[in-house]
This record gives sequence, structure tokens and C-alpha cells, in this order.
Amino acid sequence: MYLILLMVLFTIIGYFLFWLPPAIGGAIAFGIFFGILSRGVYFLFNINKRITKAYPTHKELELEDVKKELKEIKKF
Repeated sequence: MYLILLMVLFTIIGYFLFWLPPAIGGAIAFGIFFGILSRGVYFLFNINKRITKAYPTHKELELEDVKKELKEIKKF
């Protein structure tokens, strides 16, 4: 429902921009475009931050390998 609302809203804004003089319409379109672009980059940055927290670091992986080797040595 939210997507449909946004589509209708931006269609109305698009028609409105055609009626304005080129300098004003271009400035508004420029602001909308780069606003959406910066918001997308912000969301990608947040997604990247969340994903990198979920993966173990290189040191954690090495520590797990050392623990496995110690367990194998203790078995003998």
C-alpha cells in the first residue's frame, strides 16, 4: 500500500515538474534524485554494518582452529 502511495505521489510531482520553468524544475528534480541516492547509500552502509557484525573475524577463526588442534592433540 505504501509503494502504491509513493508511485501516485511521485507521478503527481513529475507532472508538476513539467509545468515549472526548466531552471526551477531541474533544481527540484536534482534535489529529489540526489536525496534518493544519498538515502540509498545510507541504507547500504547500515546493511553492510549489520552483516559485518554477524561474520566472525580472522582472529576468531584462527582461535577456533587452534582449539580444534588442541582437542586433537589431547585425544592422543
